[in-house]
Amino acid sequence: MWKQALIIPIIVVAVLGAGCLGGFLQPPIVPPAITPIEGASLDRVPVYTFPFEDGEERIGIDPDPAVYAGAKEADRKLYLSINLSKEEWVPIYYRAFIDDPCLEPFYADLLAAFREIRDRKGLDGDRYLELVTAFVQSIPYSTDTSIVEPKFPIETYVDGLGDCDDKSLLLAGLLAREGYAVALFYFEDEAHMAVGVKSNGNLYRETGYAYIETTNASYVGIPPDKLADGTILTTDPLVIPIGDGQRIYTASGEIEMIERALAASRDRAEDLSSELVECFSDLEVQRETLKSLDARLAELAQSGKFQEYNRLVWRYNEKAHEYNDAVEKYNALLEESEAVINLHNHLVTHTHDRPGSYLHARAYLEGNSDAHPVQESRSQTM
Repeated sequence: MWKQALIIPIIVVAVLGAGCLGGFLQPPIVPPAITPIEGASLDRVPVYTFPFEDGEERIGIDPDPAVYAGAKEADRKLYLSINLSKEEWVPIYYRAFIDDPCLEPFYADLLAAFREIRDRKGLDGDRYLELVTAFVQSIPYSTDTSIVEPKFPIETYVDGLGDCDDKSLLLAGLLAREGYAVALFYFEDEAHMAVGVKSNGNLYRETGYAYIETTNASYVGIPPDKLADGTILTTDPLVIPIGDGQRIYTASGEIEMIERALAASRDRAEDLSSELVECFSDLEVQRETLKSLDARLAELAQSGKFQEYNRLVWRYNEKAHEYNDAVEKYNALLEESEAVINLHNHLVTHTHDRPGSYLHARAYLEGNSDAHPVQESRSQTM
């Protein structure tokens, strides 16, 4: 859930000086802004370690204490002396938190740290976007109860926590400055915010962007079925473009295959669960039958009825053979179930490693030709 955006209407009064036409006129729009507080200091400088692809990365910079303190003390309200629709003033409000000039050195330092990783690992544009996204997603999700409005991105970084709007503002600000075509998704009815990025597929609803959830680890282009509190996103978001970047995300084909594998493995695991329950129930019945036959054989042997005993041995062996075949079937189902669950869990827990997840997803789908495809693209179905 996000913190509330606040808008304060003000009345403009022109003050005329004596003997001349002059005076003071309040600007029609006064957005939130940072005034640095010189002499401030930071109690702690955060260092982040977060998973990315097949390992971990480490990020740490020294944010300007004056800018951080100024952000903490900033008036976070939007003052308007003109009538604007919500579609007009909401973008002004949130862009003010991202684009405050005092934040540019913070963005520059943080992006320099990301670029070092990019160059060291030889990341292309898609993997670089995923790197920045994985970092923001790794910041713990929490609402700061000391404020009721959004945070400036430098606050989210230094505080080491943020909710959906805090983390979305940080991610959108970083990606926009790296030239990506990004936007904020403002879900008013659900009190939620996410990020969109222009993509060659996996477009969310009619937005023209692929969805990025910032509150938890997830793949670019795969929105959550529901939020952590159980909320389901059912409305179209207000799309707030950030910056004028042109770079797009081009790994949607691999994301679609990962999504297919997630759906197919989930469905197969559910089917196998039902089959295992039924198979185990049958085994219990067969086991009881064998126990009954075994007891009868013991009685016949003890009473010396060997002719009847020999006839029953044949039936016992037949049932034992059927039981052993059922055990083999059960064990095969159990083995497949464990493999499918392991695959599904791997895909769910390795959202920070799209290239590796894609290889696992492709191997699974190629080895299971009956694994169903996604029936329609998400832009059509949602």
